[in-house]
Amino acid sequence: MKSFNAWKSGLLMTAAVIALVFTGGSPFAATEAGIQVAADFQHGYLANSMLVTKEPNKTGLITGNHLIYVNRTGFGRLKLGGSKAYPDGTIFVDDVRDFSVDDGVYHQGRRKFLTVMVKDSQKYASTGGWGFQAWPNGDKTKPIVNDPVKQCFVCHAPNKANDYVNSTYLH
Repeated sequence: MKSFNAWKSGLLMTAAVIALVFTGGSPFAATEAGIQVAADFQHGYLANSMLVTKEPNKTGLITGNHLIYVNRTGFGRLKLGGSKAYPDGTIFVDDVRDFSVDDGVYHQGRRKFLTVMVKDSQKYASTGGWGFQAWPNGDKTKPIVNDPVKQCFVCHAPNKANDYVNSTYLH
């Protein structure tokens, strides 16, 4: 149990928050109709995961098992770390899942949210070059972000030195 707690703590400290995005070509795309999510986004790179067990919490994240994916476009930059800007077309996705605990074992459950962060430095200049969207239960017909500055960017702004990305690459 000690190693699980250390692992969990390391992920929580390293991963922090994400309301992000994913794709490597077509699984995700930012369109004039808005930010879209493809069904096969899990084919990107699993960048981080974190288990949020308490709500409210200082990060503002909802409880759940957060699985954070990044597309091929942003994966190389994620691995580099540092302050260099992510390339346009980078997408992160946070697939937030319910979880249950049975005899000390955490089990992943149903989807609670999908959150996406798309890099387009010109289109989303007012939010550091990132577009944001989220869907309860992953229902693509019910986007809930209507004020990206207040709902998303305010949590990403403290990470300006990492191009507003809360995730870091886990070696």
